[in-house]
Amino acid sequence: MNLKELIEDLIAEIEQENLDVDEATTTGNVAGYNTPNAFTDTDGTDDEAESDVDHIIKVSGGYTKVNENRWNELRKSEGTPKQKIGLGIRGINKQLSEMESFLKWYGKIKQESGLKSEDQWKRTQSHLFKIRERLNRISKSISEL
Repeated sequence: MNLKELIEDLIAEIEQENLDVDEATTTGNVAGYNTPNAFTDTDGTDDEAESDVDHIIKVSGGYTKVNENRWNELRKSEGTPKQKIGLGIRGINKQLSEMESFLKWYGKIKQESGLKSEDQWKRTQSHLFKIRERLNRISKSISEL
């Protein structure tokens, strides 16, 4: 296997790993149990706050609630608008730093292999174009903050 084929295989594997999963389960096809009070609070009622339930789901299984509405969660979270924006921007900065590192590595792979842009998959070129468009929209949003 030559270097070009190896890189193409790696890229295909990375793209396959990046598929979004809408829902996850750890039980497979195991039949459920007959537990009528499984979702009641410790006092026997079902009035536990939804944010507490979300927290329990996240902590216990490492999963987030399907169809989670992040906007409402952010809006209702504690803290001043100044704090929310500051913490959010800090998180975005960290994510962009990670993206920058990945792009640097892919550029290095491209350079070391002698791969030209026109030799890449058409879908890769399409994705790069969409990323550029998104970054332009993000740049506009940043200037409006």
